[in-house]
Amino acid sequence: MPHPRPKVWLVHGFNVRDSGAGTTDRLRKSLAIWLHPVREFDYGWLGLLGARFGNRRIATRLVDAVLADDGDLDPRPVAIGHSNGCALLHLASHMGAPFRKLIYINPALDKDAVPGDQVEEVHIWHSPSDTAVRFARFLPWHTWGEMGATGYRGDDPRMHNHNKERDYRLSSKAHSDVFKEPLLGFFGPLIVKCI
Repeated sequence: MPHPRPKVWLVHGFNVRDSGAGTTDRLRKSLAIWLHPVREFDYGWLGLLGARFGNRRIATRLVDAVLADDGDLDPRPVAIGHSNGCALLHLASHMGAPFRKLIYINPALDKDAVPGDQVEEVHIWHSPSDTAVRFARFLPWHTWGEMGATGYRGDDPRMHNHNKERDYRLSSKAHSDVFKEPLLGFFGPLIVKCI
């Protein structure tokens, strides 16, 4: 009997009113090709202050949701986040979420942030022209930073950068443009292949 595909959790950014329908949920088509069961963690719209002061509480809810999901953690789940969704995944990994792999799309994270020890691999899809995360580095005492523009900067071998602005046939330059065609049709399968 073949080993089951890991569940994939999708976690959207903070400034969306559609629960990720226009961003992370658009990866469902690529995930379906590989027969991955998909779970969405929708936490609603947050403004800047809501993300600043509510992320830890929301990450706790994410950990609880992952652990409560049928109790089936074999194989361990994978998660894909966008923007603040990556900050939530980062926090959740340090709170014990049993993710095997994380995939960050334009993460609003400090450029040297690394996940919890149980995470085996992280793939960072970034764009140097992403101005939305460049300003995040100026927020004191916050996990937000410019990783979505710079990629990971450090020496942790689990971290793998993918410059989607400069290293591929098509170029994704903005914070969320990868979720729109024709970029989605090109990058979606590449992102999902990291699982």
